[in-house]
Amino acid sequence: MRNKGSKKYIRWVRLVHSYSAMAVLLSMLFFTITGLTLNHQDWLPNNDTETIQTISLPVEFFNSDASLLTPIIEAEKLRAWLERDVQFSGNQVSYEWEPDDQILTIDVKRPGGYSIAEIDLLEKTILVEKHDFGVLSTLNDLHMGRYSGVFWSVFIDISALAMILFSLTGLWLVLPQRKRRNKLLGASVCGATLMLVFFSFTF
Repeated sequence: MRNKGSKKYIRWVRLVHSYSAMAVLLSMLFFTITGLTLNHQDWLPNNDTETIQTISLPVEFFNSDASLLTPIIEAEKLRAWLERDVQFSGNQVSYEWEPDDQILTIDVKRPGGYSIAEIDLLEKTILVEKHDFGVLSTLNDLHMGRYSGVFWSVFIDISALAMILFSLTGLWLVLPQRKRRNKLLGASVCGATLMLVFFSFTF
């Protein structure tokens, strides 16, 4: 018979197993479903919605020779204005400055799309081009953590740790079950073997 300490320990492990499962239930469904769509991207429609517009460069930006000496500082202010007024949003931002042509390019990427703003300082115009690849593309990018920002990255880490807890506590709960232990461990070995077989054909 198990002693009281052992029963209390198993009860605690079962509690962790149950709560970790419920905490990441939606996350596991999300990552498994998007794993399937990532593996079969040819199933998905090509929904590239493109929007192009030309707007005037506000007078408060690049209105002096001094501002051209530090174009990236002005570019960051302009990007914030574009995000506020024309929904020019994204988590990964890059800038490119062409001093000869007086053209600044702001490229922002986000899950499921990207936007580019080309600022012509000679013409005082901004050409804004937006691409949106649809909901499924957004979910696939979130699965990979692509262009998703710090907060989503933290969420992925927390979900991964909870799934590790769920898996290890599940294995730990199997070990004391003498009647079903061999069958359950056998199923685990079969799954691991199947994974290794498919892995061996990958390279």
